Order: sequence, then C-alpha cells, then structure tokens
Amino acid sequence: MRHSHNLPPGKVHLSRRQILLSGAVIMAGGLLTSALPRFAFADSSLQFIPFMQLSRLLVNHDLDNVVGQRMLALLEAEHPSLAEHLNQLLAIARAHKAEVVEDFFPAIPAGPVQDLARQIIFGWYTGSLAPTRSAKSFAFEQALTWRLTQDTITIPSYGISGPNNWQRANTPVLPVPQF
Repeated sequence: MRHSHNLPPGKVHLSRRQILLSGAVIMAGGLLTSALPRFAFADSSLQFIPFMQLSRLLVNHDLDNVVGQRMLALLEAEHPSLAEHLNQLLAIARAHKAEVVEDFFPAIPAGPVQDLARQIIFGWYTGSLAPTRSAKSFAFEQALTWRLTQDTITIPSYGISGPNNWQRANTPVLPVPQF
C-alpha cells in the first residue's frame, strides 16, 4: 500500500536515495564541464603542444591555452612552414637545456626562424601578430601588456575596472553629502 503525504505548500520531501542521486548527477556534470576545454584541444592542431612548449620558453608567464589556440590558428594561416620552424626552435632550446628565453635566444639563427620567435613573443604581449592597423587581434584582456599593468597603471578616465567595461555606471557626484 502506497502512502500519499499531503505536504504544505513550499515543503519538499526527498528521500536519501533521491538526494544521493542528485548529488552524483551534479558532480558528474561538474567533472564533464571542467574536462570539455581539454577535449577541445585534442584534435584542433598537431602543432598545439609544441607551440605551447615553445611559447612557455619564450615568454616566462602563465599563458592561457585558449589564447594560444587562437594565436596558433593565425600563425598556421600566415606561415606554411610553421611546424618545421617550431621544431627547429625547440631543437635549439633542447640543445641549450633552456629553461628561459635568455638560455637559447642568442643561438637562434637570423632569418625566418628568429622572426617567428620574435612574432610569438610580440603576439603574447600585444594580442596580435603585427603592429599594423590591419593585423587581426586574438586577445585583448588576456594580452600580457594588459595583465602586467592592470594593478599599477590606471588611466583616470577609464578606471581600474578593466577593458570592455564601458557600461558600468559612474558614481553620482551630486548630491554632495552634508556633514
């Protein structure tokens, strides 16, 4: 015989089994959503892992994988021999047992390989690959020039809130409090 409970409005009755099942679903959803970005990088480009290894040697900062993915897509479109140049740069770094850019950058021969290394450094700091008006931007708030100065340099008319935050309402000046 099944008992029906008449609960007052606003009251919910959950069994321990329902609570346990709900908790398991929530945990599984959290694990799945945290793993999705990693799965997205798996098939995107064969050069992604070497590119990020080289980037971390050239730029000694915590680099964002999503920004790296966007930058790599632009580099692949611009440089047909990108994979070969990345491998040359990594080979030079390994030969010098490099941990930072200063360990191997002087050994990079002048020419397209060195130009690529400079372009990667420039890209991480500026969010674009060239200092021209027609250059495509792949990062703005994540560009290192912004992140490095966000807590020290405040342009008075922009405020410290950050880029792309133009909609924030200004604090009203009037009425002036009376003391």
